[in-house]
Amino acid sequence: MANKKSNNRFILILNIFFEGISLYCRNLDTFIKYMFFPVLGQIFGLFIIFAINYLFVLHLPEIVSKYPVFDNILLTLTLLLICVAPGFMIFCKAFYDLIIAYGSLNSMVAVSRGGRMRNKPIDTKTHDNILKKRLVSYIFLWLILSVIVLIGTFPLFLIIFGAAAVFLVFVFQVFMLEDVSPVSAIKRSIYLVKGNYLATTFLILLSVLLTYYIIPMLFVWLFEKINAVQYLVIPVNAYVNKLAVPAISTVVDNAIESVNLNGYNLSFSVKTLLDNLKIGNLIVEGIIMFAVTLYLLPLRSAWFTLLYKIYDAEKTDDLRRKEGRK
Repeated sequence: MANKKSNNRFILILNIFFEGISLYCRNLDTFIKYMFFPVLGQIFGLFIIFAINYLFVLHLPEIVSKYPVFDNILLTLTLLLICVAPGFMIFCKAFYDLIIAYGSLNSMVAVSRGGRMRNKPIDTKTHDNILKKRLVSYIFLWLILSVIVLIGTFPLFLIIFGAAAVFLVFVFQVFMLEDVSPVSAIKRSIYLVKGNYLATTFLILLSVLLTYYIIPMLFVWLFEKINAVQYLVIPVNAYVNKLAVPAISTVVDNAIESVNLNGYNLSFSVKTLLDNLKIGNLIVEGIIMFAVTLYLLPLRSAWFTLLYKIYDAEKTDDLRRKEGRK
């Protein structure tokens, strides 16, 4: 009986896996538009911050020589903060929209699955507005989860947390679709996973493997194949070689000097190591993987919302049967 249930669960997860992909592809244009600013807005905001920082540091000696009034650390930092403020604001707005997406995408998936909505476009604004009406409670949910993650990722608790985190996988689905408090959403998610731990873990592993590694790595390979990386890395290398590597080398020099070692040779080896690692390429590839992973957020939401709906129906049926026996 247990084997039969296990086999059924395995087939169930595979069905959800393919149905989620189908749902994602049917609404691909909507999801791409919806995730456009939350993903690229963060990258663009950071680009502006680092670009202005680079230009500011590059031209600061010239500015100070022409205008001695700027030879003041407090004034210099104030101007730098003012200059990077636009990029920081863009980044914050994009990050906020991404946080909203984590919740509202679940109700989008639930609605789009319905028969009457199957061939109609998803009204993303409506789902966002529904969540924003509960914004204070939603932020509180994120704070609770952040504290749990902060404690759980402590090295001593890492393995235990990794195993226990499976029970939190439906928190956003429950919060969005059942209109409950943050604490109730966490409790409900734990309740839904109970008795379904292995099946849920299996879908999580499939999700991580496909959307955090295989597909992002395919895009990295594609960008390298069309020689796009060698152009994208140019501004990154300019920043790294001008500011990052010298700064790291300076820190290493100071650390070596403080312990009375021969700093020149070791410092040179550190700089050589940093150069050989091709930091610029690693950063660009990381950005590509970051963007692709976030663009696949609707796919992950589809998988776990579909699984949530099944678990919710099963648990409700079980509860009704128990009450009927009473």
